[in-house]
Amino acid sequence: MPMKAGGMRSPARYAWFVLAMLVMSYGFNFMDRYLFIISMESIRKDLHLTDTQLGIISGFAFAAFYSVAGVFVARWADRGNRALMIPVALTVWSALTGACGLARNFLQLLLVRVGVGVAESAGSPPALSMLSDLFPPQRRATAFALYSSGIYLGMALGFVIGGWVGDHYGWRWSFVTGAVPGMLFALLMRLTVREPARGAADDTHVERQAYGVQDTLRYLARRPTFLVYMLGSALFVFVGTAMDYWGPLFMIRVHGMNAASVGLWTGALGATVGITGAFISGVLSDRLAGYDLRWYLAVSIGGIALEVPATLLFLYGPAHTAVLWYCVSLFFDSFSMPATLAITHRIMPIRLRALASAIMLLGYNLIGVSGCNFVIGFFSDLWAGLGATRSLQYAMTLTQVAVLIGAACTLYAVSRLPRDFPQHFPARGG
Repeated sequence: MPMKAGGMRSPARYAWFVLAMLVMSYGFNFMDRYLFIISMESIRKDLHLTDTQLGIISGFAFAAFYSVAGVFVARWADRGNRALMIPVALTVWSALTGACGLARNFLQLLLVRVGVGVAESAGSPPALSMLSDLFPPQRRATAFALYSSGIYLGMALGFVIGGWVGDHYGWRWSFVTGAVPGMLFALLMRLTVREPARGAADDTHVERQAYGVQDTLRYLARRPTFLVYMLGSALFVFVGTAMDYWGPLFMIRVHGMNAASVGLWTGALGATVGITGAFISGVLSDRLAGYDLRWYLAVSIGGIALEVPATLLFLYGPAHTAVLWYCVSLFFDSFSMPATLAITHRIMPIRLRALASAIMLLGYNLIGVSGCNFVIGFFSDLWAGLGATRSLQYAMTLTQVAVLIGAACTLYAVSRLPRDFPQHFPARGG
């Protein structure tokens, strides 16, 4: 591979190609979710659902099963062929996305969304593990940031397709339309992406065997920092999910915008600022982590600290500023994920990376997505006597309090990291 100034090896062109393919795959992973988000009000009216039921479908039914299944998938990813797992899973979740359009009641939609969640759980853990084998440690936050930009690519596709198709042909056709490109892309991915060698981008020794369950539990129990900052970042996701999942519904229900308009503006602008924020976060994290790995967590805290006031301005500001504050909120919300995943892949053994990623995603989705969606749906229904506008507004505001606990957990992890992972924090002589 060519050398850059300072002796750093740059990734081969093929690594960038694989990254692009994984970004697209991740985009299709999230397109399905944003199809649901932009269609929630139409689904609620058509199937006669409550906000609590919407929260269960978008949260527990999807995120909880996605998270739990991801842990088992990660065990397979630490041993098996990751390049095969992803396109197979992509085919299955795309087909189930189309099946969402056939649901006729709450239970049917709930069960299909469970299936989608289980299938999509086979996307990220193997993808993140592959990227760690393709990109050196000094560039992983940037690689993970570009990978996480697939979220915003999925946002653009889901919001634009769901908004436009939903307004013209109904929400059911939005899901059917969204299923086709994912299945076609899965075939292309299977034909062009090959399995990378484990630990190819690292200078450290690669373990011959993946960690057993007892070995994994013992390793993590001796290093509680990982679980603490995982909890902190999960609570940051909890805070951001309020805007991510319910922001478009807020604009439709509270400000009276139509789904096509919300889908176009939030899809195009939200995706642009989200991708930009994730990229800036990744580059900034990689630069600062060259001095001290704890900067990864500091970047995460900084982003969420700026996200919360933007969300409150969105909730309590005038209608004509809603899209602006929605975009500002997404920009800073995108800082957390690349940084926390990057430090995880820096400090964890190679054969534990997929599982560590799955545990991170377990927290993100079980606590962050599932928890936030249930809380907002439950309190929105509980406070329904205040009116649809106020109840949703107050329920979304309530979730922002979680930032305090998340920051406390992350700051504790910052102070303890050198004790749990001393090999990454060499003593500085005076």
